[in-house]
Amino acid sequence: MTSVRPDLLLLWPSYTLFPLAGVAVLVFGIAGHDAVMGSIGIGLLALNALIVLNYAYFTELRIDGDELAYRTFFGVHRERVPIGALQRIDAKRYPGAHAGVSAPHFVARGRASTVKVNTKPYRLRDFASLIATLRVANARFELDPFWSRVARGEDVTKEVALTSRSRW
Repeated sequence: MTSVRPDLLLLWPSYTLFPLAGVAVLVFGIAGHDAVMGSIGIGLLALNALIVLNYAYFTELRIDGDELAYRTFFGVHRERVPIGALQRIDAKRYPGAHAGVSAPHFVARGRASTVKVNTKPYRLRDFASLIATLRVANARFELDPFWSRVARGEDVTKEVALTSRSRW
């Protein structure tokens, strides 16, 4: 596999709960004859549609030629690391809400560039084949313990350790 795409089933809060809030604001705006509130409701619904479209069609982590490339924001934001220059793949976690931690970030570090992907909308098992393909092209890069377990096919869903302070 040379490409990893977000799983839209993992984004269900984005296309169920967020639109419900937009519809609620729209309904109350129309019921109260408030044009500003109605506009905000329409804006929330449009923003949600753009978010889902971006993840469904324009967000992708892939091997593109001899580079590991990540693109998002309708193809405008691109990050690339040459596979030959790849030195390490890390899983960064940051403090989250309610004393939790964030989803692990896929951080591929090269000599001069870095690709950083928040894995929340992805299935982690999809990264195993991408890592295996990267290993075939460049066997010299290091994997941190989290991505090593993912590459071996182990269940890492219960791991909740914070990553030490990041350089970013």
